[in-house]
Amino acid sequence: MNNKQYVINLSRQMADCDANYIRLLKLMPDLESFRIACLESLANTALGGNHEGAVPGFRVRDFCSIGAMNSDTDCTREFVIASPVGEGEETRVRISTLEVFRYTSTLEIVQLTRVSRWISPPGILVRLYHDAATAEAVAYQGHRSFLAKYATPNSKMYHQDEKRQINEFLGEWLSLCIQAGRSLKAPTFICAA
Repeated sequence: MNNKQYVINLSRQMADCDANYIRLLKLMPDLESFRIACLESLANTALGGNHEGAVPGFRVRDFCSIGAMNSDTDCTREFVIASPVGEGEETRVRISTLEVFRYTSTLEIVQLTRVSRWISPPGILVRLYHDAATAEAVAYQGHRSFLAKYATPNSKMYHQDEKRQINEFLGEWLSLCIQAGRSLKAPTFICAA
C-alpha cells in the first residue's frame, strides 16, 4: 500500500483548467458572441421594463422565452467521433449551454451514445470563468462539489485527487472531440457589435 500523502499541485490543476477553457472555445466558437448577445438582450429587456439596473444572471431557457433571439439560435453543438477501428457505432457527444452570467457560463457535456446497457454514458457540468479564462468540472455523473483533496478511505469512495482526475478526464474528452470529432452543424455566429 502506498502511504505517500497526496499533495495538491495547484499550478498543474490551474493549467489543466485553463487548457480546458481554450479547448471549449475551440469546440464552441460561437459561445462568447452568444453570451454577449444574451447579456445585452437581457439588460435591454430589464431596462425597458423599468427595472433598476441589469439582471446579474439568468438561465438560457428563461432568456429564450423572452423571444429576443430567433429560434434557430442556440448554443448547443453535437459531435460525432468515429470508431478508431472503423467498425461499430459512432459516438455522439453534445455540448449545451445551461446558464449564462456576466462572468461565468455553465455547460453540460454528455455522451449520447451508450456503450452498453450496464454502463451509463458520461456527463459533466463545466463552469467557465470568462474573467479568469478557465474552466472547471463542477459535477460528474450526478456527483457535485468536489473537494480539492479527500482523506482515504472516505464514505463516498473518492480518490484523494478526485477533482484533479475529473478535470483531466474532461481535458482528454475535449481533446478527443477536437482531434477526431466532426460537428453535426456549423456554428452560428452572432455579431456582438
